Amino acid sequence: MFNPNELILERIRSVEEYDPATSELTGRYTQIESPSLKTSAEAQDVTDAMGSSVATFYKAQKGTFDFSNSYFSLDLAASQYGTKKVLASDGNKILMPVSETITIGSDHTAVLKYTPVGPDGAEVKYVKVINENNTFGDTYEVSATAGDGKFVIDAAAKTITLPDNVTGRVFVNYERETTTAAQVTKRTDKTPKVKTLLIHAIFHDICNPNTVYAGVIRCPRAQIDPSSTEVSLSPDGKHAASYILQKGYCDEEGTLFDIIISED
Repeated sequence: MFNPNELILERIRSVEEYDPATSELTGRYTQIESPSLKTSAEAQDVTDAMGSSVATFYKAQKGTFDFSNSYFSLDLAASQYGTKKVLASDGNKILMPVSETITIGSDHTAVLKYTPVGPDGAEVKYVKVINENNTFGDTYEVSATAGDGKFVIDAAAKTITLPDNVTGRVFVNYERETTTAAQVTKRTDKTPKVKTLLIHAIFHDICNPNTVYAGVIRCPRAQIDPSSTEVSLSPDGKHAASYILQKGYCDEEGTLFDIIISED
């Protein structure tokens, strides 16, 4: 009979999120660092008339599972924000902001890299001239005709026409449509959904490290803690997540998690 006790835990190889109602996979993270599984409970002391402790009962038991993913994960961000990752397509184009610095041509035009979208004839509302010392100069506003402080846009031709006396470079901001993008939105009316977690681990026998065991920590009811979510925006930063583990309210057994290790 397989009866493991002390084992070497090599690493957590992946964390998977599932919809508890449908069992659909909603997220998978494979670059796991600093994983930690903790449990806690509220203590309630019973004392006598002299204040001496007679017994201590524990209630409201819950757990936490914390880890950092080595890479920024759009799926994990979507789970943290209680939303879904939206993928662009021909039938579901995503609007993407664009900022460009463009050299004005000899014909007094600035050619955009992408086709701008927006109100007809005003797809770009303002442009700013960039001075020789790299500071911003005059601001020009879109108009039906180019003139003093005005420019004209031809969105289909991706062209902005400026007054004849404007030279150098201009800074332009606009939106374009894309069919090859992904978008995750954080909204204040959304919170993380309850998920089922499968935490896959690799164990080794302490007497024979060449003997490898597969392990899974199963958390039936896990919800990302939204009280403090930080996503590092530096290349060496990690994408951290913290899950609160609670028993299902209608679960008579009150399972927080199972640790399962298999010989085969």
